[in-house]
Amino acid sequence: MKFICNSLEQTKLAAEYFSQFARPGKCFALYGNLGFGKTTFAKYFIRSLNNNIIDISSPTFNIIQTYQSNIAEIWHVDCYRIKSKEEFYELGIDEAFPLYITIIEWPEIIENFLPEDTVKILFSKNKDKRIIEQIH
Repeated sequence: MKFICNSLEQTKLAAEYFSQFARPGKCFALYGNLGFGKTTFAKYFIRSLNNNIIDISSPTFNIIQTYQSNIAEIWHVDCYRIKSKEEFYELGIDEAFPLYITIIEWPEIIENFLPEDTVKILFSKNKDKRIIEQIH
Protein backbone atom coordinates (compact mmCIF):
# COMPACT_ATOMS: atom_id res chain seq x y z
CA MET A 1 0.00 0.00 0.00
CA LYS A 2 1.27 3.46 -0.91
CA PHE A 3 -0.02 6.91 0.11
CA ILE A 4 0.94 10.31 -1.27
CA CYS A 5 0.57 12.63 1.72
CA ASN A 6 0.72 16.34 1.06
CA SER A 7 -1.44 17.29 4.04
CA LEU A 8 -2.00 16.28 7.64
CA GLU A 9 -5.40 14.88 6.62
CA GLN A 10 -3.74 12.53 4.11
CA THR A 11 -1.21 11.42 6.75
CA LYS A 12 -4.11 10.78 9.12
CA LEU A 13 -5.84 8.62 6.51
CA ALA A 14 -2.64 6.60 5.98
CA ALA A 15 -2.27 6.08 9.75
CA GLU A 16 -5.90 5.03 10.07
CA TYR A 17 -5.45 2.54 7.24
CA PHE A 18 -2.47 0.85 8.93
CA SER A 19 -4.11 0.95 12.37
CA GLN A 20 -6.79 -1.42 11.03
CA PHE A 21 -4.18 -4.18 11.31
CA ALA A 22 -3.28 -3.40 14.93
CA ARG A 23 -3.69 -6.23 17.43
CA PRO A 24 -1.78 -7.56 20.43
CA GLY A 25 1.61 -8.73 19.23
CA LYS A 26 1.66 -6.63 16.06
CA CYS A 27 4.66 -4.39 15.42
CA PHE A 28 4.79 -1.42 13.05
CA ALA A 29 8.29 -0.20 12.13
CA LEU A 30 8.53 3.35 10.78
CA TYR A 31 11.56 4.00 8.52
CA GLY A 32 12.61 7.36 7.15
CA ASN A 33 14.73 10.43 7.64
CA LEU A 34 14.28 13.06 10.30
CA GLY A 35 11.32 15.32 9.58
CA PHE A 36 9.53 12.97 7.18
CA GLY A 37 6.42 12.54 9.37
CA LYS A 38 6.97 9.38 11.40
CA THR A 39 5.93 10.90 14.74
CA THR A 40 2.91 12.66 13.23
CA PHE A 41 1.85 9.36 11.65
CA ALA A 42 2.33 7.57 14.99
CA LYS A 43 0.17 10.15 16.78
CA TYR A 44 -2.67 9.66 14.29
CA PHE A 45 -2.21 5.88 14.48
CA ILE A 46 -2.48 5.88 18.29
CA ARG A 47 -5.42 8.28 18.30
CA SER A 48 -7.27 6.08 15.79
CA LEU A 49 -7.07 3.26 18.35
CA ASN A 50 -8.28 5.48 21.20
CA ASN A 51 -9.69 8.86 20.24
CA ASN A 52 -9.91 9.81 23.93
CA ILE A 53 -6.14 10.23 24.04
CA ILE A 54 -5.49 13.94 23.72
CA ASP A 55 -1.82 14.30 24.62
CA ILE A 56 0.45 12.08 22.55
CA SER A 57 4.07 13.08 22.94
CA SER A 58 7.16 11.99 21.09
CA PRO A 59 9.14 9.27 22.90
CA THR A 60 12.45 10.77 21.78
CA PHE A 61 13.68 11.50 25.31
CA ASN A 62 11.83 8.82 27.28
CA ILE A 63 12.39 6.24 24.50
CA ILE A 64 9.03 4.59 25.32
CA GLN A 65 5.55 6.09 25.72
CA THR A 66 2.61 3.82 26.48
CA TYR A 67 -1.08 4.32 25.79
CA GLN A 68 -4.24 2.33 26.38
CA SER A 69 -6.63 1.20 23.69
CA ASN A 70 -9.60 -1.16 23.60
CA ILE A 71 -7.48 -3.65 21.65
CA ALA A 72 -4.25 -3.69 23.68
CA GLU A 73 -1.70 -1.43 25.30
CA ILE A 74 0.26 0.55 22.72
CA TRP A 75 4.02 1.04 23.04
CA HIS A 76 5.38 3.96 21.00
CA VAL A 77 9.16 3.52 20.91
CA ASP A 78 11.87 5.78 19.52
CA CYS A 79 15.07 3.77 19.10
CA TYR A 80 17.19 6.72 17.95
CA ARG A 81 19.14 6.85 21.22
CA ILE A 82 19.48 3.10 21.83
CA LYS A 83 23.17 2.29 21.56
CA SER A 84 23.40 -1.46 22.25
CA LYS A 85 21.46 -4.70 22.32
CA GLU A 86 21.90 -4.71 26.10
CA GLU A 87 20.07 -1.39 26.36
CA PHE A 88 17.31 -2.79 24.09
CA TYR A 89 16.86 -5.75 26.46
CA GLU A 90 17.04 -3.56 29.60
CA LEU A 91 14.14 -1.47 28.28
CA GLY A 92 12.01 -4.61 27.86
CA ILE A 93 11.00 -3.85 24.31
CA ASP A 94 11.47 -7.48 23.31
CA GLU A 95 8.98 -8.47 26.03
CA ALA A 96 6.43 -5.99 24.65
CA PHE A 97 6.40 -7.47 21.15
CA PRO A 98 4.14 -10.48 21.84
CA LEU A 99 1.82 -8.63 24.25
CA TYR A 100 1.25 -5.13 22.94
CA ILE A 101 0.86 -3.11 19.79
CA THR A 102 4.29 -1.59 19.15
CA ILE A 103 5.12 1.35 16.92
CA ILE A 104 8.86 1.72 16.45
CA GLU A 105 10.58 4.84 15.12
CA TRP A 106 14.19 4.41 13.95
CA PRO A 107 13.85 0.59 13.79
CA GLU A 108 17.11 0.22 11.86
CA ILE A 109 18.90 0.21 15.21
CA ILE A 110 17.02 -2.91 16.41
CA GLU A 111 16.31 -4.47 13.00
CA ASN A 112 17.59 -7.90 14.08
CA PHE A 113 15.16 -7.97 17.03
CA LEU A 114 11.94 -7.07 15.22
CA PRO A 115 9.24 -9.75 15.06
CA GLU A 116 9.12 -11.65 11.80
CA ASP A 117 5.70 -10.33 10.75
CA THR A 118 6.48 -6.66 11.46
CA VAL A 119 4.69 -4.19 9.20
CA LYS A 120 7.49 -2.05 7.76
CA ILE A 121 6.47 1.43 6.62
CA LEU A 122 8.80 3.74 4.71
CA PHE A 123 8.48 7.55 4.85
CA SER A 124 10.14 9.31 1.94
CA LYS A 125 9.95 12.40 -0.25
CA ASN A 126 9.95 12.73 -4.01
CA LYS A 127 10.33 16.40 -4.91
CA ASP A 128 7.46 18.03 -3.01
CA LYS A 129 5.51 14.82 -2.39
CA ARG A 130 5.63 12.93 0.90
CA ILE A 131 5.22 9.20 0.45
CA ILE A 132 4.15 6.64 3.04
CA GLU A 133 4.35 3.06 1.83
CA GLN A 134 4.55 -0.45 3.17
CA ILE A 135 7.81 -2.22 2.32
CA HIS A 136 8.95 -5.81 2.71
